[in-house]
Amino acid sequence: MIRDITILFRYILLLTLTTQPLFIAELQAQHVISEAPEHFDKFTSVAGGWCAGDATISLPLPDGKTLWLFGDSFIGTKSGEFSIIPAGSGMINNAAILEDGTAMTTLHGGTAENPSSFIPGEGADFFWPEHAVIEDDTVKVFAVRVKIVDNGTPGFNFQVGTTYRASYEYPAMKHISTTKFESVTDSTFRFGACVVRSGEFTYIFGIRDTTSGGFTYPLPYLARVSGSIDEPWQFYAGSDTWSGDIRDAVPLGDRPMSESFYVYERNGKFYLIMHEIWLVGELFILEADKITGPWNRKSSGGIENKFAEITPHTGNITYNLFAHPHFQKEGDILISFNVNTTNFNSIYQDTRNYRARFFWLDVEGAVTAAIPDTITLFDNPVGIAGVDYDTPGSHLAYDPLTRYLQVRNISSSTSVEIFSLDGRLCLRCEVRDDTEINCSHLRGGMMIVRLRGKWGTETKKFIFR
Repeated sequence: MIRDITILFRYILLLTLTTQPLFIAELQAQHVISEAPEHFDKFTSVAGGWCAGDATISLPLPDGKTLWLFGDSFIGTKSGEFSIIPAGSGMINNAAILEDGTAMTTLHGGTAENPSSFIPGEGADFFWPEHAVIEDDTVKVFAVRVKIVDNGTPGFNFQVGTTYRASYEYPAMKHISTTKFESVTDSTFRFGACVVRSGEFTYIFGIRDTTSGGFTYPLPYLARVSGSIDEPWQFYAGSDTWSGDIRDAVPLGDRPMSESFYVYERNGKFYLIMHEIWLVGELFILEADKITGPWNRKSSGGIENKFAEITPHTGNITYNLFAHPHFQKEGDILISFNVNTTNFNSIYQDTRNYRARFFWLDVEGAVTAAIPDTITLFDNPVGIAGVDYDTPGSHLAYDPLTRYLQVRNISSSTSVEIFSLDGRLCLRCEVRDDTEINCSHLRGGMMIVRLRGKWGTETKKFIFR
């Protein structure tokens, strides 16, 4: 009986909607986000060799300049507007660009002929930049230390460590030192995703991985200082309390965070803007009355809204949004998200496969937008070699129509692990014979699947949509 009533109710609802076209016509995207081509274009011709990179984090400087921080970056010689000469180029683990009016200048270590990272590595370890601050005449960049380890997964043989501070003389941008934050005594935390000054405090957002329901994902945490970031930190410990001991830190909510996000304050409200995790091409905004949130999912009572969807483009992935609110246009603020590719060599052919996209965002409008805007990465799509869904002799196949991962020709216990391209474990299970695994809940774009058993190991990439 209950089932029949439910079906009847759904039928009446469908009939009502289909007989009221005027109501449907009103449900259109509100265009809360629009392209900012002038900010994309300024990175096309950068003096000093920067050609492409990710992270795309900005720091406004007191003299009107902007420091841009990047992760893995191509430094070299271009053969065209969007192409690089492979023989005259290479990748370093981090770089920076100083924007001064219309001048864009690359900052890195080493020489023009043999460039090295802007934040120097230590031994075999290197650093990826987070957000930054400037205190007096010193720029201080938050950075996570990355150690090369053998994880058994090509492309993911690294381990992300704890938070460091890379200091530079300003305006010379001469490297002073790279040291740990003494307050961050637990290396499972990564702080510096976003740094915000509000009231009498500087707030330092970070993340820490948690595992629940078979999934591992980052949750947001918060620290604060009243003066310099070199001073002892206080960590949010829940219920408007703060502690000097990181062991008392609690998450700000249950909303999984991307590695990079931004918290923006306007008209007495706080807005957290982010790209969905697991490389899902969706942009979200959350609203709260306090900087501590709570930053919860909508299902947990949080104010959360998807304001944009990124149209999939074969071979490209998107991730890690950041905001640059010192750039504004008619009240809208500038945001960006990173673009990467599953075909490394395509970057030499077209650097747009590894460069951030910039947009203007109506922050308050994004919270109430009824239908997400649609974003495309290319006006004229760039061809990138696709990924085979099946290979003769392989133990793995993926059906994009059913979204089932097929494990075959297995006769002993085998571990199945699925990783996002930033190295996060999204699914792990054990199988003993041929089986199918439903992956429809992942929808994470390009992911890495690894099988391990007594028979050996196999690793493949698949696009989960």
